[in-house]
Amino acid sequence: MSIDFGIVRESAPALWQGLKVTAQVSGAGIPLGIALGVVAAYMADSGHRALRAVALGYVELVRNIPFLILVYLSFFGLPKLGLLASAFYIAIGTTAFYTGGYFCEILRAALRSVPAGQLRAAKALGMSTWHVQRLIVVPQIFGFLLPPTVSLTIMMFKDSAVFSVMSLPELTYQSNLKTADTFAYLEVLGTTALIYWGCSVLMETLGHAMEARVRRWSHR
Repeated sequence: MSIDFGIVRESAPALWQGLKVTAQVSGAGIPLGIALGVVAAYMADSGHRALRAVALGYVELVRNIPFLILVYLSFFGLPKLGLLASAFYIAIGTTAFYTGGYFCEILRAALRSVPAGQLRAAKALGMSTWHVQRLIVVPQIFGFLLPPTVSLTIMMFKDSAVFSVMSLPELTYQSNLKTADTFAYLEVLGTTALIYWGCSVLMETLGHAMEARVRRWSHR
């Protein structure tokens, strides 16, 4: 049994279009999710019981509901509530929601890695909360945050494949269309797997480069 590279070449334009949609969803949803996670992390560690309850409830929701179920609930449930949105925007919203829950816990762990004595000393010197965060906390936790954030980004990029169930024309959906037309599962799905793998390796490489840069900066 041989591989038909003609089918690979024929499928390439459709898979490229699907990859662009996947990149658009990930490129918008993941940063939004990180921003949401920052807010949730500071809410969870705040002194207000109601804010903590909301943030921790949000994290538990993300932890205990599969991503696919969340996508189904959003796609089929929101219209019943009168909230209409296209599959593209639902994909961005669910990506942001899910990413935020995990990034919240990543950031909380990073914040707790800063020695409490440093924070007390900064307060004793009369530094404001904003200056404590900007000058003491953020520089120390950035290197701690990078590896798990890169892993989370790769995970969410790959998990975008579930949006094919909404007929969003992303990479996996385009792959399914091509396999339905050609029955060339090895050629089309193999090419799709290589595309996901290549993008993941690229993101991992960029993450390692950023880590090396942060280490050099921190040792100055």
